[in-house]
Amino acid sequence: MKLTPLTIFLIGISLAVIFITYGLFQHWIPNQRDAAVFQSWGSKLEAEGAKMPAAKNRVKKAAEAVKTAESSWARTVARRTPPSTVDAGGINLAVDRYNLTVDARRFRNNIQNAVNRQLKSGGITVIQGPSVPFPTEDPATILSTYFNYPDREQPVCIFDLGQVTVRGTFEQISNNIRSWSNMPGYLAVADGLAISGTSPNLTGTYNLTVVAFIRGKRVSPDLPAGSGGVPGAVAGVPGPPRFGGGGPPAGGPAGGFSTAAGGRDAER
Repeated sequence: MKLTPLTIFLIGISLAVIFITYGLFQHWIPNQRDAAVFQSWGSKLEAEGAKMPAAKNRVKKAAEAVKTAESSWARTVARRTPPSTVDAGGINLAVDRYNLTVDARRFRNNIQNAVNRQLKSGGITVIQGPSVPFPTEDPATILSTYFNYPDREQPVCIFDLGQVTVRGTFEQISNNIRSWSNMPGYLAVADGLAISGTSPNLTGTYNLTVVAFIRGKRVSPDLPAGSGGVPGAVAGVPGPPRFGGGGPPAGGPAGGFSTAAGGRDAER
């Protein structure tokens, strides 16, 4: 059968429509859509890239802030925390628990001496001074009860020393309570000041809290199982010596105030 020119034309048109439709929907439209997506993505990348200098500047400033904070904290540690050895007046928690019960007593005496020295600031007369509590003699609990570890993230002694009573002029009492904010080796907070009497003979009372952040990166290991926390309970390990009431006294009544340590360990 011979095809007429019109038939050939129509067949050509049909094939052309098929090819055009295929190319349109299978290639051109998807390519245009992909191109739009990539163009949008490229625009976002360019926008983010434009932020890079500012981001680098923020990183630089953040690094400088961290360095400044570290330097500031290092100065705080040097001025406001006790030393890391007992002989220097501080404490080393890396020693075994039995020795720690002995060292903690000496540490307590050193804290009391520091409190007594600070208590005299401003030229006041001490009527009632604070007494730093003694640590337990139980090696199994001394770390948790006296140094609050591991209940807190790092070992720290927190002493709520109660009420302090001093006598002097308004200026002397004011200087005395302000001096606690600069107590060497410790962080001290004095608040709740109440003043009574007739100038210049005034009586001031306030509450005192002293905090000792402990230096060092290690603490002594737990006691062996079965020791029960009793000194000398582990075979071959002698327990710490028992202490009496020795140690520096708290600030006492006028004329009786003393910073002298009571006992051999406190005098060292």
